[in-house]
Amino acid sequence: MPRDIGLMIGERLIQKGILNPDKLKDAIEKQKLSGRLLGEVLVELDYVTEEQIAQAVSEQLSIPYVDISRQKINKDVVNLVPESMARESVVFPLFKMEGSITVAMNDPLDIRVIDRLKHITHCDIDPVISTKTAILKMIDDCYGTVGSLDKTVRDIKIQELSRPKDKSGVPKAELKLRPQGGIGPRGTKQEASDKVEETVAEAAQASVINLVNSVFKQAVDNAASDIHLEPEEDKFYLRYRIDGVLYDMPSPSKDSEAAVISRIKIMATMDIAEKRLPQDGNIQLNLAGKQIDMRVSTFPTVYGENISIRVLNRETMKYSMGELGLESDQLNKLNGLVSRSNGIILVTGPTGCGKTTTLYAVLHKINSVDKNIITLEDPVEYRISRVRQSEINVKAGLTFANGLRSIVRQDPDIIFIGEIRDLETAEIAIRAALTGHLVLSTLHTNDAPSAMSRLLDMGVEPFLVSSSVIGVVAQRLIRVVCPKCKESYSPSKEFLQSFNLPSSKSRKFNSAKGCDECRNTGYKGRSGVFELFGVSEPIKEMVLGKESASRLKKQAVEEGMTTLRQIALEKLQAGITTAEEVLRCTDKDVFKQE
Repeated sequence: MPRDIGLMIGERLIQKGILNPDKLKDAIEKQKLSGRLLGEVLVELDYVTEEQIAQAVSEQLSIPYVDISRQKINKDVVNLVPESMARESVVFPLFKMEGSITVAMNDPLDIRVIDRLKHITHCDIDPVISTKTAILKMIDDCYGTVGSLDKTVRDIKIQELSRPKDKSGVPKAELKLRPQGGIGPRGTKQEASDKVEETVAEAAQASVINLVNSVFKQAVDNAASDIHLEPEEDKFYLRYRIDGVLYDMPSPSKDSEAAVISRIKIMATMDIAEKRLPQDGNIQLNLAGKQIDMRVSTFPTVYGENISIRVLNRETMKYSMGELGLESDQLNKLNGLVSRSNGIILVTGPTGCGKTTTLYAVLHKINSVDKNIITLEDPVEYRISRVRQSEINVKAGLTFANGLRSIVRQDPDIIFIGEIRDLETAEIAIRAALTGHLVLSTLHTNDAPSAMSRLLDMGVEPFLVSSSVIGVVAQRLIRVVCPKCKESYSPSKEFLQSFNLPSSKSRKFNSAKGCDECRNTGYKGRSGVFELFGVSEPIKEMVLGKESASRLKKQAVEEGMTTLRQIALEKLQAGITTAEEVLRCTDKDVFKQE
């Protein structure tokens, strides 16, 4: 935008009382030094907002200002402008009328960009003004779909087909840049060939980087918890785990497999030459302002290295116990347990059911300046201020058992152990609990009462289990039916009987249909389902007698425990989830009869 326009906008802002002359003068001095637009400098100095600048430009140039966040987007129109150009020029196509397209622009006086848009779309361009932040966010939201990933994959496949090949048909210069200048004198055919191969190699490298970035961004946009890159004999599959279920995504070509895996291993600081042994690494990214941690694991298979990536979005981590999804009485009981000064609290469930999230919420609840909290995790997934967090390092000799021995000498009040995996760790944890420490940990069991039996199976003495464990939380994550496409129906009498629910003509359940909003899955998001097992005196006596898990469960239910299946059925009756999810996530309650 011309410099004199910027000055006029500054003066207009002064007239409107938004900006004072001293601040404008200061911004002009800084603008001279940086060579940037005056509006950008004013926003950076926090003298005005982007919206105030955009509205002033709109009034000065008589070009409409549009808040594009409220505009209904036409994907057919969006597809007329390539994402690369939209980002580079900070433009976004809004709608088309006859032979004209209305385009939101940060700089509506950029004739060069307008001419390029005319050439690409074959339409006249009607510019409107919007803020840079709003335009880039809209680009992220609308181009950041499965379609963009699909397009990236297609573009790379097209590039691979067009790359020069040697006599055997293998593409040249896959990712390795040749030395500058080749071996021939300047201007020879050899040098020209080398330059061509360097250009092709650089383009291939950029394409792979773009593909990997698209895979990561798409995973975050779809709230995927895991990314799986899976080589087969003639395929290279990509899957995301969304709301606990794996879905196929547009697959990269088999030819790009080695380059994609190498790129991810480099980002995760792994050894790219080691392909015979499993490796672990971490990637930290900032995607659209979101801090993302990625836990990368490679595993050699007969067809190549399999890559599994756990996606940890710090912004979506729920730290409040009230947001976990516990029923009110369960929350009150759990608050009572975590306020105890000693004992073991266990959280159980399968991998990926949210155990770590629950324990982190507990740590945030009890974290205070008068408590010394130390953790031993594998690995540390989220950082918590004023909590001493440590990580397992088996190669260095730091195991759960060895680390726990040292932790108890650090004067802790509360100890968090990532998982109790063996008898040695269990015995040290119990000893810590019996000597005045509150211990938090996880186990892999199907329900809460089974945790007691699991410890006994490990070899822990019954009197140690009964005197140290004060409570167990079992949990699952059940998918929530999409509010946009859910359909209600009246369940049959036989259906209700199968769930031990009373028959009712007015009862309605929801089914999952599928729409664009939920990626045609019928579900959007997940909700926690919890089972809280308190260790009463009768249960302690039963543990001492080595009673079965089913007997323990029966006793707990008689004392008022609500099971996972019962909580899931409550969510079904409330219209939150579906019957299919209840069956998928919870087991039927079976109690051993006397």
